[in-house]
Parts: sequence; C-alpha cells; structure tokens
Amino acid sequence: MRMKIKILPLFLPLVFISIFIIFGSFILNNVSAQKESSGGHVPGQVLVKFKNGTSQSVIDAETRKQNGKVARKIDRLNVLALKVPQGAEGKVVAALSQNPHVEYAEPDYIAYALWTPNDPFFGDQWGLLNTTTLNADIHTTAAWDTTKGNGTVVAILDTGISSGHPDLSSQVINRVNFSDAATDDDVYGHGTHVGGIVAALTDNTAGVAGGCPQCKLLSVKVLNDSGSGAYSWIADGIIYATDYGAKVINMSLGGPFKSVTLENAVKYAWNHNVVVVAAAGNSGNTSKTYPGAYTNAIAVAATDNQDHKASFSEYGSWVDVAAPGVSIYSTWNDSSSGSNPQPVCYSGTECYKSASGTSMATPMTSAVVALIWSTNKYTTASAVRNRIESTADKISGTGTYWMSGRVNAANAVGDYTPSSTPTPTPKSRKNK
Repeated sequence: MRMKIKILPLFLPLVFISIFIIFGSFILNNVSAQKESSGGHVPGQVLVKFKNGTSQSVIDAETRKQNGKVARKIDRLNVLALKVPQGAEGKVVAALSQNPHVEYAEPDYIAYALWTPNDPFFGDQWGLLNTTTLNADIHTTAAWDTTKGNGTVVAILDTGISSGHPDLSSQVINRVNFSDAATDDDVYGHGTHVGGIVAALTDNTAGVAGGCPQCKLLSVKVLNDSGSGAYSWIADGIIYATDYGAKVINMSLGGPFKSVTLENAVKYAWNHNVVVVAAAGNSGNTSKTYPGAYTNAIAVAATDNQDHKASFSEYGSWVDVAAPGVSIYSTWNDSSSGSNPQPVCYSGTECYKSASGTSMATPMTSAVVALIWSTNKYTTASAVRNRIESTADKISGTGTYWMSGRVNAANAVGDYTPSSTPTPTPKSRKNK
C-alpha cells in the first residue's frame, strides 16, 4: 500500500549533515529538494491546532484572515498544516497563538537524518560481536540463544528501504511514502543502512546480519531523496506506524527545534504501547535533538569499539542509553550515490558499506527493544523501556554522557537481574 501525502524531507548530503543539525538553517523550498536558509522551518507553512469544539466556519474564517490554505490535516492530532505567504510565517504563528480559538501554532520545523561521514574502510560488525576483550558490543549472539525476534514489527522512519536489496527485500512487510519523493524506494541509502542494522537477513550465507534477525520491517518514508523533511511528515509517519501495529519506531533523524505537534505524535505512540527510539544527534555537545529529547522517546548516543563516547555524539542528562555507532557495516541501496566511502556491491542492488553516527546507534538499540518485546515477558512499552535501560552495561560515561549505559541484548532478554533497578526516566530531566 502506498499513501501519497505532501510532507517535507529530512535528510541531507553526508558532508553537510552535522552543519545542518547544529544550525538548523537548511530547509526545503515548497517541499522540494531545493534548499534555502529560513531558520530551519518549511517556507510558507505553519502548523495550527484549533481548540476542541471550534466550528468549521470559525476555522475557515481564521484561516482566511491569515491568507492561509489548508494543505492537509494530521487527523489523529487534529493539527492543520497551513500554506501561508512565504516570509510571513512568524507573524502568522504570533497572530494565531493569540487567537482564543487556537490551542497552539508553530512553524513546521525541519529535521535531518543524523549521520556522520565515515573514513573509507569497511570493518566487521563489531557492534553485534566484538572480538576484543573489551566487549564493547551489544552481545546479540548470546541474546539470539533466547530469541531472534519472532516477527516483531519495527518501523523505520527514514529515507525508505531499498526494494531490491536481497538482504532486506523479504524483511519489509509494507511501504508508505509521506515525503515529496516520487517513490517509496530509498534513493539516498540512509534508510537501507538503518534497516539492515535492525533486521538484515541472517544466516543466509550472504551479506550482513541484523540485530533482530526474525524481526519484520515497516518502511515509512518521511525523508525525501535528499534526506531532509518536515516535522509534520514525521508526525504522520509515527501515527501511521502506530496504527499499523509496529511495536518499535526507529527514528535515526532529528532537528534542533521543539514542536508540540511532533511531541504529541510521540505521546500518541507511547500511549498506544509503542516504544520510540531516536538519535541523540551528531553535534558533539549537550544540545538537544528532537524527537530524541522528548520524555516518551529513548534518546541514543553513539559509542566506539573501545566503549568510549564517539567524538561526534551528543550527550547529557537528557540522553538515555548508548550503543555502537562508529564504522558500522550494513546494507546500502546501490552504487550510484557518489558517497565516500563508496559501497561494495555484488550486484546492482546488493551493496554494503560502513557508516558512523547516532543514526547507526539508534537501530542497534531498536533491535534490542524488539528482541525484548519478542520474549513476551514484558507487555507494556514502559516495561520494555525499563528493561533495556536497567540491563544496560554501566560503562564509563554512564550518569554523565547518558543515564543508563550501553545497551546489552543478552542481559535484556535473559535472566539477568539488575543489582538495582533505576528509576524510569523522569519528565523533569528530559524536559529541562
């Protein structure tokens, strides 16, 4: 099934990603791949929620006053995306915010795929099984003795997943496109890389292994073929994945701006028993990235094969866990992207390469969340989240760079009993 809905892209060329995350200054012109500086929001578009009970005639009248036109509606949140004159977004938001019929109004911000350029070499999948004595991996092979996923559905909200990759195509159970891209396929490669980390075919004498080998993937394209997109697209994707029945939503993306619409979408997933896992960001400081910084999302930092914080990873008391995110080898869409390093391809659609970023650490974590769900021991999002946080390894940096530690799949799905059960992430900490 393919849903054609106007939404904004979220991903940018590799060399520019960290710049965009820090400054949030690149956006798409009228949901196209053309970029321009406008403060990190969609030109000529705002989001507004009218108060419950407001009549349609009043909504229409107030929209006309702002020279606005409804582009679409995020039904589950009762939020309207309004097209307004470019350059007037701030004035429109200010006016609507003072309107007694309006609950809130805000710009339609842009988020970006959180991916850092990688040195040109291909490593082993050390994040799943580290052969050194440091044990800096997430211990998946031991976890697989207990469960391999049992069909748990993980939604990948990203640039899409390659439809022709032999290590992934049979793992994808449905596809939907919320971006302005022409197809739901992955042109850029980011979503294919992320999807492979979660659930590439395993034990098939080819390619790479997925962290949750028997998981199934839901490809939700919320980033266009340039890799960037609007918060409203992501919100639609979250709601779609939740209503479809995904148990985990992976978002290897983010932006620097808070949004009520995006936060309410995350809450919608949480309230429907879905665990949301999101990247902490790649700016290398304590600045917050959204949706990861929201209370009802698990924010993930990146570590290297020495169990140290990756130099690019954002960190702080708002970050929940860490996972391997440096030189992670996984599936890629094709050989035409011109990225550095170039992927290794065995056919036109079977390609692999290494990449680094909290974008890679996030699906490592999502795979473990899915493995926990698949044991059927933990039946609520709260219980699953508490399990992954309480069983994480308390490596150096725990309590400062991230609160719970580096995730450990074997502990999470096994009989491991934490020496002390940490208090679930308090709202006060992540909302500061």
